[in-house]
Amino acid sequence: MADVLSVLRQYNIQKKEIVAKGDEVIFGEFSWPKNVKTNYVIWGTGKEGQPKEYYTLDSILFLLNNVHLPHPSYVRRAATENIPVVRRPDRKDLLSYLNGESSSSTSIDRSAPIEIGLQRPTQVKRAADEVSSEAKKPRVEDEERVRLDKERLAARLESHKESIVQTDQIRSTLFYNIYLRTILNGFVFYGF
Repeated sequence: MADVLSVLRQYNIQKKEIVAKGDEVIFGEFSWPKNVKTNYVIWGTGKEGQPKEYYTLDSILFLLNNVHLPHPSYVRRAATENIPVVRRPDRKDLLSYLNGESSSSTSIDRSAPIEIGLQRPTQVKRAADEVSSEAKKPRVEDEERVRLDKERLAARLESHKESIVQTDQIRSTLFYNIYLRTILNGFVFYGF
């Protein structure tokens, strides 16, 4: 499973839709919380005994959405929306990586713990024009054709009706045959 920064890069290069919904960011069938830490080290951290700090997915997405702004305007807008900024020394290198201009960056920490994205159920949506209008309409048949079909069915059932033997007929015929045999056997037995 890829880390969130690699998935973000892939989606950005391929110009695929990235959906920010509530507190999560959705990449196709996977999602991560907005505040998930990426493995991109913030400039100036992790040196001289300081712990490494990492940019969040939300801060990098905000940079991508506001890349057209000059850095001071970007910083002011991020501050008004309470989103951590990508520092100026990281900006060029990070954008180069996310746009596919470079294959890696020295600021990417391959040993950083990564959070695995949650798999979302795939939803298949049909466009309104894809739905066949004929599928929703009832079938209208020619009345003459329906009448002919009914007559044929009635004729078939009538022909089978004549060949069907009722159980009462079987019982009476069987009883009559047994009765005749008994009488005939009695005549033969008594010598008539």
